[in-house]
Amino acid sequence: MKEKELIFKTSGMEETMRFGKKLGMLLSPGDVVALVGELGAGKTTLVKGIVQGLGVTDRRAVKSPTFSLVHTYEGRMPVYHFDAYRLEDTQEMLDIGSDEMISGDGVAIVEWADKVSGCLPKEYLQITLTAVSAHERKIELRIYGYRYDEIIKNLFRT
Repeated sequence: MKEKELIFKTSGMEETMRFGKKLGMLLSPGDVVALVGELGAGKTTLVKGIVQGLGVTDRRAVKSPTFSLVHTYEGRMPVYHFDAYRLEDTQEMLDIGSDEMISGDGVAIVEWADKVSGCLPKEYLQITLTAVSAHERKIELRIYGYRYDEIIKNLFRT
């Protein structure tokens, strides 16, 4: 399987959301974004930008679905926002019907994806966020498979 990695930094919440919005504008039905990072690393901030790029008009509606496990937003396509923080394993993720949403007609975004990696398809985009300081975030993009090559190329065009 093809794997590529890119690393860059953002210097504030707005810049992280702008990056997410640009990414969201490039996503298509069936795309899966797997988010990894510690508490406070900026995963939900990034999701707010991604869903805005997918046409969800109120980014304030985006909250980490820690207690409900999944939120669905309507944009130019359905957006399934999962939070696996409280899950023990892949089976718990499957028990909520994640496989149907991940392989469905929308975009799936999975926070804490490293806890449920068995639910991810062969091809997906993994984004690891690391807090460098109070405002700066290191963002590592790792693509699995060929599906995301064009997205990455377009993401970094000026």
